[in-house]
Amino acid sequence: MGVVFSARHAVIERPLAIKVLKRDAMRDTATIRRFVQEAKAASRIGHPNIVDVTDFGTTPDGMTYSVMELVPGHTLGSALRAAAPFPIARALRITAQIARALAAAHDKGIVHRDLKPENVFLIDRDGRPDFVKIVDFGIAKVTPAPGKTAEPRLTRAGSVFGTPEYMAPEQAAGRSDTDGRVDIYALGVLLYEMLCGRVPLR
Repeated sequence: MGVVFSARHAVIERPLAIKVLKRDAMRDTATIRRFVQEAKAASRIGHPNIVDVTDFGTTPDGMTYSVMELVPGHTLGSALRAAAPFPIARALRITAQIARALAAAHDKGIVHRDLKPENVFLIDRDGRPDFVKIVDFGIAKVTPAPGKTAEPRLTRAGSVFGTPEYMAPEQAAGRSDTDGRVDIYALGVLLYEMLCGRVPLR
């Protein structure tokens, strides 16, 4: 639905990523609202293991975009394809960072709902390998902040969004009462995959 550009801030020279919705996707108002929600959710959490969204807007010719930190690394998915199964210490180090990021998101009323290897980036940070950055809150479930009104629902009851191998049974069933536990389930699948080199269920 979108294209991501590598960019550099013209004044402070900070490397950035600019995510732009494709014109075809912009015909669907629900897609635009989901894109806006993704930017709001990621910026609201403010955790070092979650990609930082710094700006949002529309270009003069009507293209909707968000600006975020550039994540100069590779996905957990590519790391798994190259080196799974991981040593226990490496798997636990990655899992602990994801768990802390999810705790911060859940404390702000945000459930990711699509945690999978392609949405976890591993970068080198100050000489530390495997520093985690979680991306793509495009199908997140967001509880409004205190004092804010709820946004219109972006999914119909019974709709199923996510990636099957990482979805909790309740999420796969399309239940509307799911909460942060679906992310914990997905994290358990990730840990299993890091240790065993495969997902538990196909």
